[in-house]
Amino acid sequence: MNWPEHMFIGALFGLVLALFLQLPLIEGGLVAAMAAVSALAPDIDHDSSKIRKISNITVPIAAFGFSFASNCTESVMCTLEDLRYVIILGLAITGLYMIIITFFKPRHRGITHTVFAALIFAVFIYVFSDLNFALAGFAGYSSHLLADKHIRLL
Repeated sequence: MNWPEHMFIGALFGLVLALFLQLPLIEGGLVAAMAAVSALAPDIDHDSSKIRKISNITVPIAAFGFSFASNCTESVMCTLEDLRYVIILGLAITGLYMIIITFFKPRHRGITHTVFAALIFAVFIYVFSDLNFALAGFAGYSSHLLADKHIRLL
């Protein structure tokens, strides 16, 4: 199955979740969008997947954004010392992603295509967001596994 189909099925799972949770229209749309994008996540282990191409761009941007937000809390203006920490932390996070994705990448349809990975993904989202988005992440991720007919616990 290709990425547009996975996103469509993920969005449907997200819409069902939003209806089940009786969310307002805008929040329900955001939950459906989160599930649609999450439906791509299991294919991070494939070099030419859409999510891999997106991640290769967004991870460094998010890493430097996180670094800036965590080191420059006093004001928008950072000191030179703060900027040095921003650059070091941003490069460290980006480097860690690149090392994992290059040297420790699991085989396609390996650990990333398991219910365990879907749960870890949902917990990760919950740490940085809220329960509704975590549930949407789990729903979208799980929709990918169901669509691939490749469901394993571990």
